[in-house]
Order: sequence, then C-alpha cells, then structure tokens
Amino acid sequence: MTSVTIIMPIYGSESYIQKCIRSLLVQTFRDFEILIIEDPPYDRAKEIIEAFKDGRIKYFRNPKRLGRCKSRNICIQRSRGKYIFFTDDDCVVAKDWIEQGLKAFNGEDCIGVEGKTYYVSGEYKPTYSDHVVQNAGGKHFMTCNVAYKKGLFESIGGFDERYKALGDRDFGLRAMKFGRIFFNPKMIVYHQKVNLTPKEFIHEGQKIRYRVLLYKKFGERPFFIWKIVYPTHLLALMFPLLVFGSLLKNSYKSKEDFALFPFIYVKLVYERLNLWDACIKERVFLI
Repeated sequence: MTSVTIIMPIYGSESYIQKCIRSLLVQTFRDFEILIIEDPPYDRAKEIIEAFKDGRIKYFRNPKRLGRCKSRNICIQRSRGKYIFFTDDDCVVAKDWIEQGLKAFNGEDCIGVEGKTYYVSGEYKPTYSDHVVQNAGGKHFMTCNVAYKKGLFESIGGFDERYKALGDRDFGLRAMKFGRIFFNPKMIVYHQKVNLTPKEFIHEGQKIRYRVLLYKKFGERPFFIWKIVYPTHLLALMFPLLVFGSLLKNSYKSKEDFALFPFIYVKLVYERLNLWDACIKERVFLI
C-alpha cells in the first residue's frame, strides 16, 4: 500500500501545473502517488504532465465538467494511500511538505493536518487584482495545503458536491467532529501569483451562495452583523459612491488592478442576487 496519495483536480492549469509537479517530484519523502483529474475544456495540461514520465503520476480526464468536490471524491475512491494530501495546480510545495505532514500525523493525536500557505512569498505585498490565498494560523482547512487520514473519508462520506467553493471548509468542519485537525506551520505551500480578470472578479460573487450553506449547516457567521452578510458590501450597494473608497483601502498599482475597478459595483449586485437566491432555495433568512 502506498503511504501517501496526493490529489489534485485541475482546470485551465497550463500556466501553473509544471511548477507544481516539479515541486512534488523532489519531495524528501518518496513513497507517494499523484492523482490528477482534469475538467474540460482542456488545455495543454495533459501534454505538460505526461512529459514528466514519472510512474507515480496518474492522470485522468472527466468527460464533462464535474467541479473540484466531485473530482476529489473520484480520486479518493481511486487512491491507495494511507494518508490523502491535497494541493492545487497553482501552488508550489516546499521540499519537505509531505515529510512535515507525516511528522504531524505520527507525533500528534490528529485526523488531519493543515499547513501554512503563503501567497507568492512571505514578503510579497498583494495588490487589488491578486487572487490571494493564504493561511497563516490554521482553521481554514483549504485544500491547497491539507491532509487527512484516508479512513476519515469513509466515516464522513467525502466532499459535499453541492459546493463549487468552500467545499474544503465544509469538509474540515465536519471532520472536526471525528478528531483534531493539527496546524503545522512547517508544512509550507506557496500559492503562485494569479491575477483576476474582470470576468473572474465578478464570478467571485457566487461564493456567497456557499456562505449560506455553511451558515445553514454549521451556524457559521463570518463577516456577518446579525443577519446581514458582508455589511460593508450592502452599504456600498445602497450608496454607490462608496465604491470609490476601494481606491483608498486597497493597493492599486498595475493595469490589472485598475481594470477591475469599473466592475466593483457589478460584482456587488451579482453577489447580493446570489445571496438572496441561495437563501430562498435553502429557506434561511439572511440579508
């Protein structure tokens, strides 16, 4: 039995996947398999992956777009590892990433381990268009840098496939009912630099739908005041001139940053419509 399975769903990853795989193949711990599953539409990722010619890499394609949660569940079923490690195609892992995860499993009474995630580097200062993903102190359970005992998935039933975002958080919150998830700051991942396009920026407004699910299932209320979700966003929606406050609050340096500014109000509208639609479908009251 392989000690570790690394699971990585990918989509539109040709710009990032090579650096990610290179970092995985030079790990200090060597007994692992990598399961990569790609959603369509496909790009050059398959060609890049197969060029490594490493038997530990197993690549699959979904015939239609299934999303990350369902793709992870498919890979879990195919996995042979005692421990399941997760990272993303736009990440680079430290050389001792697996080793540090296993040290935590062996030295701590835990069913899962999450590590420290930097966006680009510890010194990098992101600007407005940066798609920042980072975890400095745990309790986020992000699948860019987390590992679980395989037996846990049999107890929990895998990722909830309703989620297009925040499914990793949902899983982590359910997992905590079965044991401790330990945070190891030495288990390090670097998220590669990703700039949001205007389309991707607006699409971020859909994530609020999954905040509704987390609220319904676990009573989670981050960024809430009473029943109001993202109160500052609602205020800017009601008083559009407040959008200009973004120029003072956030760092605008590149053309990619300024390209997003005209779409802030559009995103706010889209976000609130998604919130109210999700509330109706889930039968919860949030504003």
